[in-house]
Amino acid sequence: MSLYPLALLPQVTISQGKAQMPLVPGTDPEYASPDAVIAAWVEQGAAWVHVVDNDAAAGDTSNYAHLAKATGAHVQLAADIADEQSLQAALTAKPSRIVITPTDLTWTQNTLAKHADLLAVGLDIRAANVFDLRPTLDDAGATRYVVHDVATHHHWRHEDRHLLKEFCEQTDSKVVANGGIAHLEDLHTLHELVPSGLDGIILNEPLYNGNFMYAEAVAASADRFDMFFWGPPDPNSSW
Repeated sequence: MSLYPLALLPQVTISQGKAQMPLVPGTDPEYASPDAVIAAWVEQGAAWVHVVDNDAAAGDTSNYAHLAKATGAHVQLAADIADEQSLQAALTAKPSRIVITPTDLTWTQNTLAKHADLLAVGLDIRAANVFDLRPTLDDAGATRYVVHDVATHHHWRHEDRHLLKEFCEQTDSKVVANGGIAHLEDLHTLHELVPSGLDGIILNEPLYNGNFMYAEAVAASADRFDMFFWGPPDPNSSW
């Protein structure tokens, strides 16, 4: 059986300086500093984590010092980064990848030209211009997209999933599906898109509401999951 590269990224959401620890069944949720939470996901086998810093998105970048101390996993950072000031602040967190928002297309193109391999472009699959915008971003050097669906239901299911499939098939860049997973069966469904270019899935609510554990997600993806495809952290990396 061929092994397709697929990464499963637990999401760490920071609000007021704290993030929820991985759920321990039968206990109340616990919260800790971002670096402590990332360390807990590393213990469960995560090589990458997707960090959403709501504080930084609101203008408070004080969590970045904690993120810079995080070890053991690559950090993919999202914090509504859409201009040079927010990008430079994000760099101080020393993430392995930064998700930028292409609100200002000129800035996005210039930034991709400088840092293409260090960036992913965050897109809403339901945005009116997303399929028209993609060729421009590809030409600017986008090597990876983080694609989400803002619909309140049907995430990546049935009629919604074809949008993600079409997007994957129309670009040579890698695609990460952001959220849209509620049950293990949803992982099985998204596996169909891996040969089309899907190489990552961000896991959020189900890891924190008890629907399944990270180890169960890895087991459910065993035929397509390569824990080390994106590589263990490089201690010599400047990022």
